[in-house]
Amino acid sequence: MDLPRDLDRMNTLRHVLDGALNGLGVAEQTRTDIGLIVSETWANVIAHVRVGVAFQVRATVDELRCVIEVTHPGEPASENVNALITSGHSLKVVRTLADHVDVDRDGLLVKVTKLL
Repeated sequence: MDLPRDLDRMNTLRHVLDGALNGLGVAEQTRTDIGLIVSETWANVIAHVRVGVAFQVRATVDELRCVIEVTHPGEPASENVNALITSGHSLKVVRTLADHVDVDRDGLLVKVTKLL
């Protein structure tokens, strides 16, 4: 889905994803971790992507993992679009919670994998 720079949309995404994961029987702590991962990546994208530029968030869930991908279609908003790389703070939080993190390649801002 393409999402505007709107924190209300982040909350909606977190609740929808949490409900889906709950329905699949994913443990509460894992769902909490995934919600925090979504919040950290979203906040950083909002902070570093130019106003009016859409970004895409994709959450894929299977029996073993949840994968969250945030991509930026089109031109970068600045030389340092990815705050996960430039600040390091959110990257530490995300890396602590996730099982695998890929950042900043070919329009991918972040791809986070959390084992279920």
